[in-house]
Amino acid sequence: MAQEVNFEKELNRLKEIVSLIQQKELSLDESLKLYEEGNKIVKLLNEELKKAEEKVEKVIEIEK
Repeated sequence: MAQEVNFEKELNRLKEIVSLIQQKELSLDESLKLYEEGNKIVKLLNEELKKAEEKVEKVIEIEK
């Protein structure tokens, strides 16, 4: 069973990652790890947005 994504939680983590990287006080290794985590979150959130868009399109089709 696929784990449900908490969109807001993931989005907040992404904002936190961006903030940490922008502070420029991290080592290169730490920055890369955060970048990789952020990139995974972006992909996950894009997938969730695509699913939501497909649901909306189905509802619109039903209502026509």
